[in-house]
Amino acid sequence: MKELSKQRRGVFFLLLSAFLYSIMPVLIRILGKGGIPPISQVFLRYVFAFLSASMYFFIVSRAKININRKDVLTLLIITIFGYALTNLAFTYGILYTQVGNALFLFYSYAIIAPILGFFLLKDKINTTNIISLILSFISLVLLFQPNAFPTWKVGGFFAILAAVGQSVYLILRKKLSKIPASTMMLINTFVGVVVLAGLGLFFENKFYFQGGINQISTKTWIATMLFGIDNFLAWFTMTKGFEYFKATTGSIILLSELIFGIVFAFLFFSEIPTVVTLVGGVLILISASLVIIKGEN
Repeated sequence: MKELSKQRRGVFFLLLSAFLYSIMPVLIRILGKGGIPPISQVFLRYVFAFLSASMYFFIVSRAKININRKDVLTLLIITIFGYALTNLAFTYGILYTQVGNALFLFYSYAIIAPILGFFLLKDKINTTNIISLILSFISLVLLFQPNAFPTWKVGGFFAILAAVGQSVYLILRKKLSKIPASTMMLINTFVGVVVLAGLGLFFENKFYFQGGINQISTKTWIATMLFGIDNFLAWFTMTKGFEYFKATTGSIILLSELIFGIVFAFLFFSEIPTVVTLVGGVLILISASLVIIKGEN
């Protein structure tokens, strides 16, 4: 019963993370249209994500930072590449190619992460896991039907980088399983602010020193703040979820984000899903259900 309770808790956190993630592509486009360049967009939302993480860490959980020296190098890799630069690459992917193409390439992390987990963490992959991975890949193709290959040169490149970065985060997070999610998010967001501040000042200094930031509307600032909070909650719940599941299972469950995306597209943009899209959605539900019930958790 205790193991079942843990499993349900893990599923809850991962599904909540998927829901929160599904909002991000829309917010990225809103901030882009609001006049915030890509690097600064990520930096500013990291500021609000760090404030959210700090409030949770110091006020809600009242935790203390306790990190083993042997974990410092892994922690730097996961925070810089797996968190800070992954979100930046994903933002570029969404802005510089069709959203469908960017998401198709990015969600390949659900295939990459289990493979890395098999080689680096010695995660077991049973027949159910393999079937779920195959179903997941087919569902990605059905949902997004990748097209417009010329636009992949820039946006597609960054989307693939984001997929690799996400996979690195999921794998290395298992190596740092003793570090609580609250601590991980505090360090993630702090490093994200520092790294993106440096990149923003170097590559987008005109935005800060030539009045660009002063022209941002109140509506865009509110969207940035909400994005930062969403960013914190999405990564925090994902981090919590992977405390209960292996890379194979967790990454496939996270694909349920695509289901939420279909629903949001219907509710807010009147995009009626095609039969092919619905079939892809059903395959995701089947693959997620398989790894939860029969997979190696």
